[in-house]
Amino acid sequence: MPFIFCLYFLKKGVSKDLKVFFVYSSVLFLSIVVLIMLRYVFKSYTTYLFYNRFYLVAEFALISQFFVYNIAQPKLKKVINFLILPFVVFSIFDYITSQNQPFTYYTLAFECILFPFIILLFFYEKMKYDSKYPIYYAPAFWIAVAFLIFSTGNFFLFLFSKMLLQNKENKILYNDIYGTFTILKNILLCVAVIVAKNSTNNDNPSDINVSLDLDTKILFNNKANI
Repeated sequence: MPFIFCLYFLKKGVSKDLKVFFVYSSVLFLSIVVLIMLRYVFKSYTTYLFYNRFYLVAEFALISQFFVYNIAQPKLKKVINFLILPFVVFSIFDYITSQNQPFTYYTLAFECILFPFIILLFFYEKMKYDSKYPIYYAPAFWIAVAFLIFSTGNFFLFLFSKMLLQNKENKILYNDIYGTFTILKNILLCVAVIVAKNSTNNDNPSDINVSLDLDTKILFNNKANI
């Protein structure tokens, strides 16, 4: 659904962060098609598991890069870029150690730990520095909220998935909870695309005016209005 909204609403000339989001939406759409084909048409479970790990790494790297473009402080950018490496290493390790076994959800659980941390860094900077627009005018806000809700809502679900999926009734509950948070995430991502469409390239609400001395700026503004 976010991919279709991107095709309809977004045009050329969008910012770098939205280009990264469009790439993520494209990868998401293609991965869904490929995974369905591998699982139910070709019935190649080994290839299905391998491609699933590839998608998780791509998703984490792209969304992390999206937030890097929406953060101004170089130190925070470096922290987020660094997190990609341990996630890739953990994903490879989990894939190797879980071969010839059912799909493990530990990589997803690890992703659900890292995403809220990255999003908190994003909100920390937005709260610390000045912005000429309310934060909800920026598409990055809705994307952050989407992944924050999805990650926090599904963390324990992924962590205890091995136990939950053994029981038929728990499996139905698992699918209902996961489906609910997935639909909610996709709706919020579509809202982000619509917000991005309504913002202009010359006056982008995602831009922030970094001011380390906000009290001084407010003082001068008050004097100018006298």
